[in-house]
Amino acid sequence: MNLQPASRPSSAARADTAVNADLDLIRAVARQDRRAFKQLYDRHAPRIGSYLLKLLKRPELVDEAVNDTMLAVWQSADRFDPTAGQLTTWLFGIAHHKGLKVLRRVGRFRAERSLDTLPPAAWDDAEEREETPQAAAPNNPEQTVMGWELGDALQSALEQLSMEHRSVIELTFGEERSYSEIAEIVDCPVNTVKTRMFHARKKLAQLLIRRGHLDAGPEE
Repeated sequence: MNLQPASRPSSAARADTAVNADLDLIRAVARQDRRAFKQLYDRHAPRIGSYLLKLLKRPELVDEAVNDTMLAVWQSADRFDPTAGQLTTWLFGIAHHKGLKVLRRVGRFRAERSLDTLPPAAWDDAEEREETPQAAAPNNPEQTVMGWELGDALQSALEQLSMEHRSVIELTFGEERSYSEIAEIVDCPVNTVKTRMFHARKKLAQLLIRRGHLDAGPEE
């Protein structure tokens, strides 16, 4: 008798299983299978709701945005192309769009085009870390802060960021998305994502330094 414990599936195997399950569900939803839609909703609505809460900052708007997102999924499931990317990226793209629509309806969204312009030299370093944007450089407060857990001070600082900045931070560190995936979700060029991340890190560091939670480092 073999008394050895059964080996657990690797993280890669579990990820493949999840992807295949998602594909089966979205294909069934495309055939208007309501049971599959409920399973898809239960599987992804909580994560979508968590992201939208951080994006909108108003709990009373989240249910509306989640429902708008999932209604769009029900109506356009047959348009999902698995060769173009992951289902979760597609879902978050819809959620982001619906979240912006809700913000515009309540008059709280203002496009900040200045966030999308920055000399290329400012994001050359980020370009080398596209798939691992969490990487931190020594003595760099803008990046070191991103290695922290989300404590009260950091959470408060995050809430003071613009919607564009907050979304790239949440998608990068909360959802572990690469810059290319974030670009697809928020519908902008990859370099714009890098620019927003640069500004977001800098702003977070400034807010935390102001509150005494981060060392400003040596003066130049």
